[in-house]
Amino acid sequence: MSVLSTEPLSRHSTIRIGGPAERFALPSSMEELLHVLDLVDRGALPGPVRFVGNGSNLLFPDAGLPGTTISLKRMTRFRILPDGSIDADAGTYLPRLAFRAAREGWDGLGFLSGIPGTLGGGIVMNAGTRDGEIGNILEKVRLLDPKGRLHTLDRSEIAFSYRSSPFQSASSGDDRTPWSGYAIVGAVLRAVPGEHAGLMQEWNALRKERARSQPLDCPSLGSVFRNPVPHAAGRLIDQSGWKGRSFGGIQVSALHGNFFVNMGNGTASEFCHLMSLVRKAVFDAAGVCLDPEVETVPAVL
Repeated sequence: MSVLSTEPLSRHSTIRIGGPAERFALPSSMEELLHVLDLVDRGALPGPVRFVGNGSNLLFPDAGLPGTTISLKRMTRFRILPDGSIDADAGTYLPRLAFRAAREGWDGLGFLSGIPGTLGGGIVMNAGTRDGEIGNILEKVRLLDPKGRLHTLDRSEIAFSYRSSPFQSASSGDDRTPWSGYAIVGAVLRAVPGEHAGLMQEWNALRKERARSQPLDCPSLGSVFRNPVPHAAGRLIDQSGWKGRSFGGIQVSALHGNFFVNMGNGTASEFCHLMSLVRKAVFDAAGVCLDPEVETVPAVL
């Protein structure tokens, strides 16, 4: 297991932004995760503790983070059972899971191929596309409480909504949620039987469409704003005149208006300022207030 000191968070973010983490741990199993938490409890590693996944929807602060940041992206065990249930660790990469399910003839997970994040992070934000969302295929979630005890929640106990879950406030340290301080360490998903050849064809089509319509060759955090139904955030940004424009080192992608890309030297403060400029422009042009989908990680809990 790796525990790194003053580790640049930019190395663990898909937009390549973020200052140093005081300590950065990368457990690859539940045993290693519990060991890290024990070290924090005994004072051998600094608090507070924060949990992250692939960093594909998180904007880390330029100043970095104090305490111990724990990435679960190396906890990648999963298995597809004969009844179509999929038991997976929180660090399982969603496109890999979608590919494996399609290859083995299981349907219902194809939309995950377009979400470049981990299962745990996907559950936190109820990640999805126009073809589905994680809350619709979830059966159970495994949580680790601050004392290192495991808990299991059924889907019926979790109030998901569009790109939102109760775990979002928990991950930001909000003690108004019953899961404050808890971490998602695994889940059970449900797939249904499908036809192998058709599923692989669908998987390839979704992958090609994503490559055609999104700036996958540039560092980004995916969709910046939630779609304000019945509108599409990207189209509203296009109509506001901000598509292709930039602030500092961050640019509104010329390919997709709802993606901000790092042109090489962008900062979190520039990203946030660009969000403000775009939100104001869209509100002035269309009277619609865009709600951020990107999670901004606070420097202090």
